[in-house]
Amino acid sequence: MKALTLQQIRQAVGGRALSTLPKQSPPITAVCTDTRRMEPSSLFIALRGDNYNANNFIPQAAAGGAIAALVEEIPDVSLPNVHLIKVDNTRTALGKLATYVRKGLKSKVIAVAGSNGKTSTKHLIHAALSGKLDGSISPKSYNNDIGVPLTILPANPTQDYLVLEMGTNHHGEIKVLSDMALPDIAVITNVGAEHLEGLDDLMGVRRENANIVSGLNPRGCLIVNGDDRELVAAVQHYEGTIVTFGFGEHNDLFATDVEWDHAGTRFNLNGSRRTVTVPMIGRHSAANALAALAVARRVGVSEEEAIADLAHSSGPDMRMQRHELGTLTLINDAYNANPNSMRAALETVAGLPASGRRVAILGDMRELGDAAERYHRELGAFVAECKFDLLLCVGADAKLYADAARTAGMPEQSIHHYGDAKQLAGDVAQHIRKNDLVLLKASRSVRLEEVAKVLLHGEERGTRMAAG
Repeated sequence: MKALTLQQIRQAVGGRALSTLPKQSPPITAVCTDTRRMEPSSLFIALRGDNYNANNFIPQAAAGGAIAALVEEIPDVSLPNVHLIKVDNTRTALGKLATYVRKGLKSKVIAVAGSNGKTSTKHLIHAALSGKLDGSISPKSYNNDIGVPLTILPANPTQDYLVLEMGTNHHGEIKVLSDMALPDIAVITNVGAEHLEGLDDLMGVRRENANIVSGLNPRGCLIVNGDDRELVAAVQHYEGTIVTFGFGEHNDLFATDVEWDHAGTRFNLNGSRRTVTVPMIGRHSAANALAALAVARRVGVSEEEAIADLAHSSGPDMRMQRHELGTLTLINDAYNANPNSMRAALETVAGLPASGRRVAILGDMRELGDAAERYHRELGAFVAECKFDLLLCVGADAKLYADAARTAGMPEQSIHHYGDAKQLAGDVAQHIRKNDLVLLKASRSVRLEEVAKVLLHGEERGTRMAAG
């Protein structure tokens, strides 16, 4: 992070110092919102939530190294060694400070939005660029109005690039993040039925993600999934360069001859014999790799270098993450789920070679509003269509998977329903056999990682699975 004076911080956030700010105070070299992760010479931002008020933790922040704090109210305890700057809203002030810092970056700022594949695409972009350039990406899924500024603030101001992830579950979020980060390059991976409780319908999702152009450099570049013609139409007003990618040959970058196995995904670029390989499985991984190649082209990394580096990329945890557990193979995609990502995961596992049964462990897809029943039933029928041998369902809505799969012809004895992940975790070893290929997929709140732990630790301890 570039060091900031207290005067610079006060001006950036439009705050009021509660005492005279010393002109020769030590510079701020870190920004923290969590007292458990404080650093020396840091600024503590006292965020307020529904169930907490960090204003009460300023003494702990000071003990951890804070020398200043942004607050919404005068704290009960006054500390002479902590300089206080009062703002109307600390969360908004965090964003203002991030914008101030972003304007001082020499880096190309790259923002990734979309319904699915944001985190994986972010990792692929980093892989495609990092062989030649110096840069960083947001940790984990730091993709909201707290995570994005906490990615911008510590960035090295002289690095070549910074990749941000931008998520949304209600109207207006992407615009706020784009206006905050002022990206030079933006990627929209795809649009699908997600967060419909807050975004209304599929066109609402398109319009929300299209808002990434709000803060995008007008002389920059928008990289968009060209297989969604309505999405392309929604961003046509952008003044800069628009590059499309996808599977249709009308795109600027397109993938043909897509194949995948347990080692990864391969495809040919733009119908040529130039093969791209990524160690992530599934047809959707080819689309994500195309987006990464488009970014590499824009920042001057040669296609040859980018393709070579993509072959050695690594993906995030719990996104089609493969574990070889003796003869059992576990595909953990339990970080989140919506109808498109669920269908992609099922299609991917159905297309993998398997010496034993294919098992789908599926939990609820949340925040689908009035469309929840429709999408759960469609996915249940798709499980049967993909000819999975066993379906284990978790959650109230997941019962609809079971009903639809049964109606679509999947045998009754091959379908089981559980109320929650804890219940299934207690029984899962009875269902799984050696040589099984197992998919875990659900919305994050279902907590299917509890089931994953049983399978992972059970194999490590040599726990016997059901007889084959």
